[in-house]
Amino acid sequence: MEFFFDYVSPTSYIAHFLLPGLAERTGARVVYRPMFLGGVMRATGNQPPVAVPAKGAYMVRDMARCARRVGVSLHHNPHFPMNTRSLTRATLGLDSDPALQARFIDAAFRHCQGIENGIDPADERDLAAMCEAEGFDFDMILALANAPENREKLRANTEEAVARGAFGAPSFFVGDELFFGHDRLDHVEEALMA
Repeated sequence: MEFFFDYVSPTSYIAHFLLPGLAERTGARVVYRPMFLGGVMRATGNQPPVAVPAKGAYMVRDMARCARRVGVSLHHNPHFPMNTRSLTRATLGLDSDPALQARFIDAAFRHCQGIENGIDPADERDLAAMCEAEGFDFDMILALANAPENREKLRANTEEAVARGAFGAPSFFVGDELFFGHDRLDHVEEALMA
């Protein structure tokens, strides 16, 4: 099962913490596919919920409800919508070390969505503080974030997501079947068990 996500998405954050249980119940392997959500939305003509004031206000309350329901700590990031490309590119650069990559994904989601006064990932000082708090080598993470090959991987993931029908995050694929939203993980689970 493929999980296309961006750290800017609170629903991707919630999904991330639900996926281990789904993987355990189904025996599925979750493949994390970072993408640039802004690029996906631009390519598909989609608009973020905050583009409609009433919907944006509702989504803030609804995300808090959803997080409480599943026991996930969610805080509105004061930098929202954050530019998360440094994090997504670094994530892609860590793909040769799955354990380190998994630890980085956890940390990045938590520091963007799960703590009060979350980081601004585009601010190198915030990125350095996250790395220090979580035991990552900041210079290595920054080098991965700026590496041309990781910029290309992010562009390719984003284009692939759009080509396969994604229009937002989180997007899940079981084979060629698209499922959108953390609230569709029960559908993902059914597809994996079929």
